Amino acid sequence: MTQKITTKPGKYTGSGQGKESIINVEVDVNEDKINSVKALNNFAPDSLADNAFKKMADKIVKNQSVDVDVVSGASETSRGIIAGVKDALTKADVDFAALKENGKQNASSDKEVIDVDVAVVGAGSAGVAAALAAQQKGASVALLEKTISPLGAGTFAGGMFAADSQQQKDSDQVVSKKWLYDEYMDASQGYMNSILVRRIIDEAGKTVDWLNENGAIMKLVDAGTGGSYDHIGMPATLHGYQEGGTKAITKLIEKFKSIGGKMYFGFAAKKLLTDNGAVTGVVAQGDDSTLEVHAKKVIIATGGFGGNPEMRKEYLGDVSTQGQVLQNTGDGLNMAWDAGTAHHINGSTHYFWQTFSNEDIGAMAKIVGPGWMPLNALADFPNLRVNNRGQRYASETHALDFAVHGAELSEQPKQTEYVVLDQAMLDKIKEGGTVAIEDHYGKWKNHREFYMEFNYPTDTEENIKREHEKTDFTALLNQLESTNVVFIGDTIEELANKMGVDSDNLQKSVAQYNNAKKTGEDDLFFSDTNRMIPVENGPFYAVKFIARNLGTLGGATIDEKMHALTPEGEPVPNLYVTGADASGMYGKAYVDFEGGTLGFAYVSGRLAGIDAAETAKASK
Repeated sequence: MTQKITTKPGKYTGSGQGKESIINVEVDVNEDKINSVKALNNFAPDSLADNAFKKMADKIVKNQSVDVDVVSGASETSRGIIAGVKDALTKADVDFAALKENGKQNASSDKEVIDVDVAVVGAGSAGVAAALAAQQKGASVALLEKTISPLGAGTFAGGMFAADSQQQKDSDQVVSKKWLYDEYMDASQGYMNSILVRRIIDEAGKTVDWLNENGAIMKLVDAGTGGSYDHIGMPATLHGYQEGGTKAITKLIEKFKSIGGKMYFGFAAKKLLTDNGAVTGVVAQGDDSTLEVHAKKVIIATGGFGGNPEMRKEYLGDVSTQGQVLQNTGDGLNMAWDAGTAHHINGSTHYFWQTFSNEDIGAMAKIVGPGWMPLNALADFPNLRVNNRGQRYASETHALDFAVHGAELSEQPKQTEYVVLDQAMLDKIKEGGTVAIEDHYGKWKNHREFYMEFNYPTDTEENIKREHEKTDFTALLNQLESTNVVFIGDTIEELANKMGVDSDNLQKSVAQYNNAKKTGEDDLFFSDTNRMIPVENGPFYAVKFIARNLGTLGGATIDEKMHALTPEGEPVPNLYVTGADASGMYGKAYVDFEGGTLGFAYVSGRLAGIDAAETAKASK
């Protein structure tokens, strides 16, 4: 029997802290139930926040409860919505114990059973490519995704590599496949499945053409246009998203649905169905329903385990930071391993880059709001870098070779570094912009290069303008000195004391670095001394950065057809593993050219989808 929950029916407002802002809600409640939950924020239509609010509001009203699960991929936003609803219900003097009992009465669980040729787990770049390719080959396909909208690493990537796409052929910029193969070999030092690597290289150009034909618009761009200075002059491998990864993957999903594909957002795969060692389907859980998919073939594409702290600690060690995509929690890997797939964690790399910690971002935002973001620009130059012991630890002149620098930083204590600079550098930027320190984009003056990364434009025209903007960083650094990010001292000794590093080490590092610049020879790390920036005129500044784990790559052993393999090297019947869940493309280090990971995701997904469809149809 439904209990009364309040004697004050009506409409009440409340608020809660979301991921980036306060979420405001209006709750309509009568004596025994919640009638509606409405947003008072102006969320962009079909944005993640908008979709998350609709999903959470529906859960709360349907279950008559605030004790509901958060939306995968929007956990902070979901918690903000719950907090806002609780705030409104508190103002209505709601009896939360009675509401909880009513919620139990409203709880229900339905079960749907479907039969398809191919089931794909994960709707990121690899999964969407697999599903679309299989559907186009005439198979019936179900695509399962635990989030409510596309959120995989492919949505924020910049683009994928290829050797011989049609664009490369048309512009006479075909890349040597030997060069690409050698790059993989150099990065892995042989710890790679060479047969797999060779096939991925061969199929990458065809995959770019196929993606363009199906709406994920990609355009060939010059190496280095994304800010990786060391890549300037390398072969053009990157085919950059022209509308951003989120839109590209959304359009691929729409294409998949338009030709009969079944898309299931909000369903988290929980286990594989098996029969005498053969995979026969997958069970997924939604908010209040279970989906049981019987399939001739199953393709796993769940993006690795960068969002799972327990797995990161077990397989990568104590210091590994969280992955960029928090919902990638190793679900697919655990299912593949349970089904008999060989572990291949030694072939699992974690791609690092340089950033601030979430705590430090929060501290800076409290002082200057989004005004802290320009501070990132101070990491874009070959300034002296020291670890948390005050030691210079690597050549600063490849600091913009993000994969290499991120890997070096990951090996330092607490994966922490300090960028050290002086007032003379800041004065030059104030007078002439950052181009007065180093010109990163002038090569493309009157030759615009453009693509989208993290769903934001990477535009050489805008970057050239930004480089020439006269900017006074001194005021910003002074504002942020109270945080654990910025440190200022009139002397190197004072700076070291404020940083909390060994003063003798820091003074020796500064002296060695300055001497290398003066003599033109770095006898420690063999840097390009022409690019080094002396640290001579106080006050002196240090900005703290950490290594951020973008995600994991690998974990399940596969062959060149993306079949999951047992420890004995035999295929696990009917199971494929793709993208970041699959091992074989990398050793520990990330390949040092542009578009490697997204390229493997799309190519491995497409090839798995084709093979799964053809073999499933042949078995009818």
